[in-house]
Amino acid sequence: EGLNNFDEILEASDGIMVARGDLGVEIPVEEVIFAQKMMIEKCIRARKVVITATQMLDSMIKNPRPTRAEAGDVANAILDGTDAVMLSGESAKGKYPLEAVSIMATICERTDRVMNSRLDYNNDSRKLRITEAVCRGAVETAEKLEAPLIVVATQGGKSARAVRKYFPDATILALTTNEVTARQLVLSKGVVSQLVKEINSTDDFYRLGKDVALQSGLAQKGDVVVMVSGALVPSGTTNTASVHVL
Repeated sequence: EGLNNFDEILEASDGIMVARGDLGVEIPVEEVIFAQKMMIEKCIRARKVVITATQMLDSMIKNPRPTRAEAGDVANAILDGTDAVMLSGESAKGKYPLEAVSIMATICERTDRVMNSRLDYNNDSRKLRITEAVCRGAVETAEKLEAPLIVVATQGGKSARAVRKYFPDATILALTTNEVTARQLVLSKGVVSQLVKEINSTDDFYRLGKDVALQSGLAQKGDVVVMVSGALVPSGTTNTASVHVL
């Protein structure tokens, strides 16, 4: 029933957890992987957080090493585009909780290194909205310039997630004055959120973004960075992408 109404559930949700254990009870086991891929894909398109969970490293409840199939399962979820992978029994009641967390982190880091940006993602004939077009252009610009960082001004998090949707090689630094947004963006893959007191103008954003980029170590002096913001438009709309040298 949840799968049949997934679009409505997604629209009403801040994010989705793909709980494969529950899915395996409700649908045939051979269908679970396809349901997982469908849900992750739709979450990315909708710019919603998606977490993949249940039995990811299940054998580590009793054993110090995962099976090769489990390692592949974690990597596959990351390649599909999930924002986060989650342990449950492995860390809650398993004999090797620290090892499970460490191995999962290692798999995540290794898989991230082979992921490419998805600039052809949603590359169809439909007309893009302004925010989407600007964010896509920012990712393409960052790729062409080999910029290590894309700095985004965001109030509710949508602009940062619109950039993340294309899986840039660059880290995404999201500056926000909204504490809730700063916390929520922690779950978004590839996004580093930074709470700031206020952003009074575009020039203020550029100054803040450069300062935070350098202070955080996400970029170095002389690096090219792409900065994304909304200028002279209502909150929620992004219409400007610019290139800066630190």
